Amino acid sequence: MNAYQIFKERVRREVPIDSYVSRFVPLKRAGKSLIGLCPFHGEKTPSFHVNPSSGFFYCFGCKASGDIFRFVMDYQKVDFPKALEVLSEYSGIPIQERSGAWEEEERKKEQLLQCSQRANEYFVQNLLSPQGKEALEYLHSRGLSEEDIKIHSIGYALPGFNNLTRAILRNDQEIRAAESLGLLKRQEKSKEPYDFFRNRIMFPVRDAKGRAIAFSGRILGNSEEAKYINSPGSLLYDKGKTFYNLHLASDSIRKTREAIVVEGVFDAIGLYRKGLESVVAPLGTGFTEGHARILKNLCDTVFLMMDSDSAGSKGAFRAANSLRKEQVEVKIAKIPEGKDPFDYSQKHNKSDIRLLLDSAKPASQFMIGEVLEGASPASPPEKKQKGIQKLLDFIKSLEKETDKQVYLQEGAKQLGISYSAIFQDFIGATGKSLTPSVVDTSSRSIKKSNAKLDPAALCERKLMAKLVFHPELFSYAEDLGRFEFLDETSAFFWDYLYTKFLQNETIHPAEILSDENLPREYAEGIGEFLQLEDIENVSPEQAFKDLILQHEVNVYDTKMKQIETKMKESVTPEELPVLLSDLVLYKAERDKRWEFLRASKSSTV
Repeated sequence: MNAYQIFKERVRREVPIDSYVSRFVPLKRAGKSLIGLCPFHGEKTPSFHVNPSSGFFYCFGCKASGDIFRFVMDYQKVDFPKALEVLSEYSGIPIQERSGAWEEEERKKEQLLQCSQRANEYFVQNLLSPQGKEALEYLHSRGLSEEDIKIHSIGYALPGFNNLTRAILRNDQEIRAAESLGLLKRQEKSKEPYDFFRNRIMFPVRDAKGRAIAFSGRILGNSEEAKYINSPGSLLYDKGKTFYNLHLASDSIRKTREAIVVEGVFDAIGLYRKGLESVVAPLGTGFTEGHARILKNLCDTVFLMMDSDSAGSKGAFRAANSLRKEQVEVKIAKIPEGKDPFDYSQKHNKSDIRLLLDSAKPASQFMIGEVLEGASPASPPEKKQKGIQKLLDFIKSLEKETDKQVYLQEGAKQLGISYSAIFQDFIGATGKSLTPSVVDTSSRSIKKSNAKLDPAALCERKLMAKLVFHPELFSYAEDLGRFEFLDETSAFFWDYLYTKFLQNETIHPAEILSDENLPREYAEGIGEFLQLEDIENVSPEQAFKDLILQHEVNVYDTKMKQIETKMKESVTPEELPVLLSDLVLYKAERDKRWEFLRASKSSTV
């Protein structure tokens, strides 16, 4: 274990997570866990669990989870290095115990920050120089004042290929740093560096401290080149988790609990200069789940104010869907007259824009409208039928039963079809019931959540949880490697855990739930099982063996059901003996494992 990992383990060991969390969240004892009202979403019934023995928290309502470091980051809205400082100050544990790799990464980050800052200052100087006259006039023609340009630190990248290397880069190390930031590229043949941004108005993307970490460049004049190009991802810049203007907007977002999301830099600047300070824009990748998680921790409501064209509508749909999954209220502010947010802000004041936001419609109406592709009560039957099929396909993708009901009702309303009719179509298409929920999802118990899973999934997820709590059980890796997983989440989790085991990485509940590389849906799928109390009267190894046997029973049961289903259909005389033989074999194997299970359980009584 390296020095950095030792430091993390010392913090976990010496700073009880329940003691720290209880400073902000009143907690009450409930078995091995402590529970309270979740600080990350509004709720009336406690669903926020803190497990002192394992050192992690988990909310059954909003699915927030992680270790003490993640709690500090999410609750106090800070990055990981700052979270270390907070916990170091709280506990008195010095941060000097960082590993060499950690120190090296911090050193590289500082070099990149210095390079990016110098580039931003250079671009600003260019804009104010005689060579930047045309770019400055363009900004003025778009209605930006000198103050707007200063606030957003807008600059200009000169035409030509060697401006940066001549003006601000003094040695090979700085050239490599600029290359890492995407400010420079290499020629294919000569491998000589050249400027990536040329003859472009430069908008710096800044971090929480206002430091330039990336750029968005708009071409000046007519060109066959892309209108906008953005910095690639780097050690400083994660495109899927960074917003343009967030450093200026964050205070207003926290204060109002609202955020306005637009598409581009000009849109953000246009609204900000009119007094709508809680405006941000994703860059490069469009709106991602990472963006949704950031906003979830800052606000309760998001207004999507995208362009009125087809691309804008598709972007709004993706963003609304990502935010819906994070249980953030979303409203769609449609801009009249086919304008984009910047153009609209040019001719309207803050009150006008506020009225537009106040009249924004719920995301459900907008999303269903997009799914139906314009189908309405007046549409021809063929278009309605196509819309119904698209609606049903969309509803199938939803996880929450309440969401399914809401969107089915909205779809029926927009199509002018009775809800009962479209409901019956959905039942027929899925073979599932759809019962209106009157239960507060934030107060779900573990038992209710697990009840949604079939026995095979329950068994496999318990196996994965056992591996997390007892890594010594990886001695059975060969057995699990031959598994026919019936549950997608468990199959993914096995690959994930086994990879960590082979690479000798730490396997710990808090580490698992705090891993940002672990897709959210899989973290949620296993999170509940990491909260289950171990009340078995047998050793972890024996319990694990029993679960393996139970899994094998489930697999044979599944194979038998598949054969029985096939035999009810048309089967040829040649196929029937083979199917019957397989059925007898699977039943014998299943019964054999049942006997092993019974013997195991009776021996522990």
